[in-house]
Amino acid sequence: MNRLNFLEELILVQFSHLKYGQMVTVTAAPLPCDGTALEASWRSELPENCSQYVISGIILPGTPRAFAFAVEDARITADGLVCQLPKKGQALPKRQYSRMRPLAGIKATLFQHGICFQGVLTDFSAHALCVEVGFDTPNSRYWIMPDQVVHLSLQSDKGVIYSGEMMVIRSENGADTLLFVLAPVNTNTPRFPTKKYRGHRACLLPEPSLAFRHPLTGRYLELNVADLSGLGVCVEEAPERSMLIAGMILPEMCIKLGAGFEIPCRGQVVYRNESEDGAGGARCGLTLLDIEIQDHLLLLSLLQRARNRHSYLNPSVDIESLWEFFFETGFIYPSKYLLLAKRKAGFQETFRKTYLEQTPIARHFTFQVEGQIEAHLSAIRLYEQTWFQQHHAARRSGKHAIGFEVIQQLAEYFYNACFLSRDKIGYVAGVYRPENRFPRKYYRAIVSQLKNKKAASLDAFAYFKTIPEIADQWAWAKVPPDWHVARTTRGDLDELAGFYEQISGGCMIDALDLQSKMIGRTVLEKEYRNLGMIRRRHLYSIKRGRELMAVVELHQSDTGLSLSRMDRVIFCFVLGEDLPPGLLTTLVRGFADKLGLDHPPMMVYPRDYADRHELEVDKTYEMMILNVYHGEEYMQFLDDFIAAHSSVR
Repeated sequence: MNRLNFLEELILVQFSHLKYGQMVTVTAAPLPCDGTALEASWRSELPENCSQYVISGIILPGTPRAFAFAVEDARITADGLVCQLPKKGQALPKRQYSRMRPLAGIKATLFQHGICFQGVLTDFSAHALCVEVGFDTPNSRYWIMPDQVVHLSLQSDKGVIYSGEMMVIRSENGADTLLFVLAPVNTNTPRFPTKKYRGHRACLLPEPSLAFRHPLTGRYLELNVADLSGLGVCVEEAPERSMLIAGMILPEMCIKLGAGFEIPCRGQVVYRNESEDGAGGARCGLTLLDIEIQDHLLLLSLLQRARNRHSYLNPSVDIESLWEFFFETGFIYPSKYLLLAKRKAGFQETFRKTYLEQTPIARHFTFQVEGQIEAHLSAIRLYEQTWFQQHHAARRSGKHAIGFEVIQQLAEYFYNACFLSRDKIGYVAGVYRPENRFPRKYYRAIVSQLKNKKAASLDAFAYFKTIPEIADQWAWAKVPPDWHVARTTRGDLDELAGFYEQISGGCMIDALDLQSKMIGRTVLEKEYRNLGMIRRRHLYSIKRGRELMAVVELHQSDTGLSLSRMDRVIFCFVLGEDLPPGLLTTLVRGFADKLGLDHPPMMVYPRDYADRHELEVDKTYEMMILNVYHGEEYMQFLDDFIAAHSSVR
């Protein structure tokens, strides 16, 4: 009694008619009890002609069992009742699923065929919900057809908690209300497209727990986590305390990995699987809807370590050891070092910042054994939604899979992060020289396997270490009057997109932010500025009269994030085959001088423009771009590729 009083729960008082035996149930609020007498105040109306009724029993609600007892010599007034407590009561049959009382003010909205009813949630379990709705006109009580599906939406002051299709189990008519008992149609409500590839799921010891405040009751709950992935968790519920409904949103939840190690997030129940006998409880899957970037990095780092204890995601690295690793593996070869040496101090400072601090523009992956870096791969965000893979290196080892380990780490990170990261993750790109056997085989295999240029594409560029000097170099004064340059317009980018679609049809326009809608956007520029870095893009168009001949993309950058100088390269997209190369390089050099760029490299697309004009190209680079929304197909490819090319996994 005192527990019910403390929790402000109601008891049920059953009245029986002395002559006809019909039952009427009245609710009452128990007062504090001394252990001998029950006092309670009415919360619903007494039956008319109360003198013709007698109290046949009192029910005390409880979870998982309720209790009932008979009373004698009860004194009934208009305000309440007083009676002696008997020495014994009776435990009622245990409910398979407990019925819970929700917080006051949970708004319920029922929809069916364009008709909307407003009401409140009165109680619920994991398998059924009781909703009381009002109606404006007497005939509107017949507008909901109980044999057809209705749509239920539940809302609190924090927003929508639940929305889903329901079957009407039963309904009751009141004077001005309708009471519906509803059951969810689906116990599986996927938040994302169904996947054939399942990411790594870890069963950790000791078991983590999922703590949350239930959005319908407001009560704090903590459930054991059966397994954990980068996109969600699976928890187990006891049958008598089942409170998770498939489709319900949990705005306040927390993955607890240990004392003081908690990851706050927001989630949604996406499935509920009952045990076959119904007595073993249920396994409920919850997907993550929102999580802070750094918290998600911690979670993914933990999961990668659980899969392989040598895998590290964004670790704090000893910078001197990292530089030693790059030299020992031959990643920094003499010609590359000659370029790097000129900006050595800047590179060292940038690497120190990005490897010791967690930033939104860089991710790095290492495979370490006994504190020594054995393999490394990083990714930098060079465009608003595009990350470039770089600095892939591995020590020579009898275990040929070491280089693949960091590739798999990067793939798993972006596969999990693309749906959750607050930074846009749309594409992952890689630039390589075709004469390098492994990247050529790997990147070309991706494009060949996915067989969809909007999922993965490959484009070749002519690469020049610096803006080339050409024998027929033009002087600014000699530029023909019908040739001119101007800031690139939306129409120019639309024309460039049409040109690229015709000759390639791949992902490059979207990945390099060359859609017309991206003109004027400074999202990435602000990200770099917040880190004390500069990355500013400039687009110029070269035209002959009104004909667009080329679009030139230049970057003002002081980052030093890329040893291959991909963060400061000039891209020239040539649409007009008869654009004189001397004029192109003259104009590009003028742009670079105007922006104060220091001997930047230049890449020309398409590659065959350089061949047709017999330009002396330093290197050929191919750019592979993967659309991460086809990540499932890529992950399946990667598993097969690693299995086929690794003697040791």
